[in-house]
Amino acid sequence: MNQNLKNYRKFYPLHHFIFYPVTLALLIFSVVKLWNNINVSAEFVIIWAVITAIIVLIMVLSLMLRQHYALGLQDRIIVNEFKLRYFTLTGNRLENSTYQFSDAQIFALRFAEDDELIDLMHQTVQNNWSPWKIKRNIKNWRADNSRV
Repeated sequence: MNQNLKNYRKFYPLHHFIFYPVTLALLIFSVVKLWNNINVSAEFVIIWAVITAIIVLIMVLSLMLRQHYALGLQDRIIVNEFKLRYFTLTGNRLENSTYQFSDAQIFALRFAEDDELIDLMHQTVQNNWSPWKIKRNIKNWRADNSRV
């Protein structure tokens, strides 16, 4: 399928057209019930306040989950960019090298310029540097203007 202005947006029907509208309707319903019972019964006010709080919590958690997915994808992209950069500099795949890095170490190493990256990688492995230690030892920082 060719991409164009009409089909470039991606919707997840269960998420966009069922989950959020239903939770929004439930939230409105619970707030109305809470409002209508304010002067009637303290028990109903407590019950509807708890129901409203639960619905709000569900909505907030679902939004946070979407952010979690985006950050996970961003981490995968950074790791793959780093692997490509290593291959470009050395002609070898990082997976076939003796270097083993945590994701956090890769996230720190990516800020080093090409001329010092390989040496910094070697020092990181030899000394088991933390991401903070790696960043402190970078002499020439490489800009990452695509970060979110």
